Amino acid sequence: MNAIAPRHIRAQAAVWVADLHGPHRDVQLEARLRRWIAADPRHAAAFELATDAWQRSGNLRADLPTANSPPRYSRARAVPARARASREFPAGPALAGSAVLCTLLIALFYFLRDDAITTGAAEQRTVILSDGTQVSLNARSHLLVKYDDRTRQVTLAQGEAYFNVAKHQPRPFVVLLGARKVIALGTAFEVRREDTTGSTFAVTLVEGSVAIEPRAWPDALPSDPAPGLTLLTPGQRLQVAADVPDRIDLPSLDRVTAWQKGQLIFDDASLREAAHEFNRYGTRKIIIGTAVPATLRVGGVFRIGDPESFAQAMANAYPLRIVQRGENIILDRQ
Repeated sequence: MNAIAPRHIRAQAAVWVADLHGPHRDVQLEARLRRWIAADPRHAAAFELATDAWQRSGNLRADLPTANSPPRYSRARAVPARARASREFPAGPALAGSAVLCTLLIALFYFLRDDAITTGAAEQRTVILSDGTQVSLNARSHLLVKYDDRTRQVTLAQGEAYFNVAKHQPRPFVVLLGARKVIALGTAFEVRREDTTGSTFAVTLVEGSVAIEPRAWPDALPSDPAPGLTLLTPGQRLQVAADVPDRIDLPSLDRVTAWQKGQLIFDDASLREAAHEFNRYGTRKIIIGTAVPATLRVGGVFRIGDPESFAQAMANAYPLRIVQRGENIILDRQ
């Protein structure tokens, strides 16, 4: 999957957001939007970024309707769906009135301009933001930067980023992650987000302090506990996933940040977990055969981007054979 959606997909997402604010929003429109998002993994990330662009233009938030959300009917009849994917900048069915059209143009201006930082399948990148904050991006990552007079705000749409936040700044540093956000001042922390369609992510604090809280809360670093608020201390990691309670643990920081040194460190990981980590990089994939026992464990330090050496080490350690099939490296029982 590409780290950033092509421009025509981002334009379609901007039109969808405008449609949700138009006079013709109804259950049919919401159903078409859900189908469009489900059709391509890039659509969900593009829709979230388009929503951010709409917000910064001063408009109300456009939330993706869920299957259980109550329908929002308009008094006007719904306009039939149009073929959106065939045009670079499709005309939305609900662009009624010049106010909505102007808003869409403003959102498109912000959404399509080059304030996104992206990395490819085998790329890692370190950048310095305008305030001096250093951001290191792992492979397949997409970060959208939006600073203003009140906050230093970034959106991690997908991937993994290490933030070394500039100190002595009056504005809080905010990382948006779906329905939640991370707030920090002078801090070093890492965020990993693989699931671009939901709220699954992990935040590991290296130094300083951060707060993880609902996105709707004020952009200020709180000091007192409150329901819905998580305050981390250095060394702690918060893991968030849908339908399960949040979990805080104390991982090895060397292991969490090893990717910045071009390494993967495993400590009693399952073979499938290790293969999944390797498959985040490059185009060659490690596939574990169904006959391989789930009890096989992996430990050691390996080089990112060298799945062949990892596969050979596993074949030597266990009774496994290697099968090369196109871009795939298959590990199976002998």
